[in-house]
Amino acid sequence: SILNYDCAVASAAARVRDVAHGRLLIEGGGRRADPDAAVAAARAAHIGGFDTTSNLEAGRRYGIPTGGTTAHAFVLAHADEHAAFRAQRDALGTGSTYLVDTFDVLEGIRRAVQAVGRDIGAVRIDSGNLLAASIRARTLLDSLGAEGCRIVASGDLDEFRVAELEDAAAPIDAYLVGTSLVTGSGHPTASVVYKLVAIADGAGAGAPLRAVGKLSPGKTTVGGRKQVHRTVDGDGYWKAEVLSPAGDAGPADADAHDPQVMLVAGGERAWQDDPATARRRCAERRQGLRGEDRVPHPRRSPAIPTEWVGMESPAATESSNGAGRSAQAKQARQADGGGDAMQKALIIVDVQNDFCEGGSLAVEGGHAVAASITDLVGLDRAEGRYDYVVASKDWHIDPGEHYAAPGTNPDFATSWPVHCAAGTQGAAFSPNLQVALDEVFLKGQYSSGYSSFEGVAGSSEDVGLRDWLAERGVEAVDVVGIATDYCVRATALAAADAGFETSVLVAHCAGVAPDSTAAALEEMASAGVTIV
Repeated sequence: SILNYDCAVASAAARVRDVAHGRLLIEGGGRRADPDAAVAAARAAHIGGFDTTSNLEAGRRYGIPTGGTTAHAFVLAHADEHAAFRAQRDALGTGSTYLVDTFDVLEGIRRAVQAVGRDIGAVRIDSGNLLAASIRARTLLDSLGAEGCRIVASGDLDEFRVAELEDAAAPIDAYLVGTSLVTGSGHPTASVVYKLVAIADGAGAGAPLRAVGKLSPGKTTVGGRKQVHRTVDGDGYWKAEVLSPAGDAGPADADAHDPQVMLVAGGERAWQDDPATARRRCAERRQGLRGEDRVPHPRRSPAIPTEWVGMESPAATESSNGAGRSAQAKQARQADGGGDAMQKALIIVDVQNDFCEGGSLAVEGGHAVAASITDLVGLDRAEGRYDYVVASKDWHIDPGEHYAAPGTNPDFATSWPVHCAAGTQGAAFSPNLQVALDEVFLKGQYSSGYSSFEGVAGSSEDVGLRDWLAERGVEAVDVVGIATDYCVRATALAAADAGFETSVLVAHCAGVAPDSTAAALEEMASAGVTIV
């Protein structure tokens, strides 16, 4: 539990640090977390790259620099802004940070400079359009002779918003980040879990170890002790993390830094560290990532891939364990009285990062649908529901007018924001989709490409989805994915038109809007598609 939460917060902090271009970063999420977790979050954020914390207990316990600003309640507790700023100046001096957006940002700045003087340390803006507000604030401060006054921005910031402000050259000197940081910025845990992989068959330190592992569908683990190395390219940047059996020779191009450390040995703690040392090490290790790998992507894929050497990966192991799934599926349906049941496939439509929360064309509930499909396929493997599981991806190379022209706004009917560009993180599957697929069909390379039946097999560009299914004797398909009212609709209608017995599983789909989703479901039902 400690590793999960702390790693999630430290990772979110590192992503903000990587896009903030050296700006001062203040952790201010204590009020959004459990009291004990707030202290842990402050420590983790400092290790990940934040400079100060507003959590005084974390400062006392771990020696982390503390800092922050006043609240709107402080301003409202006084007769007016001028009185509040004078009281703050008298208590904390001119160098503290003054909150100026309680009523009007520009008027607040004028009153702050009048009350505090031109040597005012900083002002904080917590609402509105931070880019526009910071530009106006900087201009006004300079005109008032407060050129040395810094601007602190806050207000539901995360790594994506900070990156946008930095890319726009906003005159912001510091960022205060709270809620998104202490909740892992979309990843409240790091998905760390303890798994036993080997156990001694006898007593004593020299007893031989026997490999153990889980084989349950969807949660397969690979038994045996392992070691990990990070390989580097010719420029010294990390290429991959390589897992291999313990004791094997490491790859020749391995990084000199061993990413593994002994935490506990013989029941005793073997590793001692302090936040300052951990912070320096975190900053040093992040230098191993290329710049493009350090840029946050919506619902991130791994910055570097994992390679398995000398053993099968969990996905490969699970695929091997699932060999013969088609025969098992038919046997299961026959056992249910289906006789010589028809072959059936599951089609997963466009469950990609850009169509999920945080993506350039996000659909609410996208990541939840990805997780539900993962559970559905796990149940399939246990019960033999499908003979084949395939997926489609938008894979745009030059889709023409499907993308809105540069400098114009998309109409969200015939033109759209740039999304799912071939080879980008936005085109990758949601990390919540953990499914072994029989094939992936790429569509929309040079067109809009709504239906999965417009795609071609990634392993063979000569084969489309219809022919692929027909070659395997598939007669029935279930359709799931994103978005119900667009690509799921187009795929289901194309499947029915091609003669497949077609069902749409609504619980495993996400739609763009209620009205268009309802209309799409009605249209599909009228075309003979079963809505489940």
